[in-house]
Amino acid sequence: MSDEIGLFEAIYSQRAMRYFKPDPVPDELIRKLIEAGTKAPSGGNRQGWKFLVITDKATKDRIAGYYEQGWEHAYGSLNPNQTDLQARVRRSADHLARTMAEVPVLLMACIEHDGGPSTMGRGSSIFPSVQNILLAARGLGLGSCLTSLHKRYEDEIKELLGIPENVETAALLPVGFPSDANRYGPTRRAPVEEVAYRERWGEGW
Repeated sequence: MSDEIGLFEAIYSQRAMRYFKPDPVPDELIRKLIEAGTKAPSGGNRQGWKFLVITDKATKDRIAGYYEQGWEHAYGSLNPNQTDLQARVRRSADHLARTMAEVPVLLMACIEHDGGPSTMGRGSSIFPSVQNILLAARGLGLGSCLTSLHKRYEDEIKELLGIPENVETAALLPVGFPSDANRYGPTRRAPVEEVAYRERWGEGW
C-alpha cells in the first residue's frame, strides 16, 4: 500500500467507495487517516474534532440497524430500476445500507460545541477534516465515503457510544479495502464553466 500518489491525482480520482473486502484494516492505517484529519483547518483553530473508531461487531450491528432505517425512511420508496447515473449511485448506496455492519471499520467524526444550535458554521470545523480523511484513504489504497443517515437517530447513537451532550456527530465513514469490483476515479462532475461566475452572479467564467 502506497501513500505516494500526487495531491491532484488523489483529488481527481477519490470517489465514494461502498463495496468493501472483509479484510481487517491495520490500526496504523486508521491512525494515519485520523492524523490527516487533524491537519485540516477549523474555526478559530479550535480543533474541536473527535473520532470514534468502531470495530466491535455488536456495536456495528446496532449502528447499521439505525443507518438502514434512515436509508429506508429517506430513499426506500424510490424506484430502484432507473438507468441513469443517479440510479447506479442509488444501487451502490443501497448496498452499503444493507451491509454497513460488515464494513471492517466505522469511523464516526464528531465535533465539540458550546451547546448552541447546529449550524453550517459548526460543520465548517469538521467537514474539512472529513475530506482530509477521504483523501488520505485514497492515498493509502483504502475506500470510504461520507454518510450521515445515522443522524436521524442522533440521540440513540450518542447514547450507544457514550457521546457527551456537547458533542455532535457529523459523519459516519465506513472504511475498508475496496472490493475488486470497485475502482478509483475519474469522477464525473460539472465543468467549471457551469458552476463559476466572474465578478457577478450569472456572468460567464
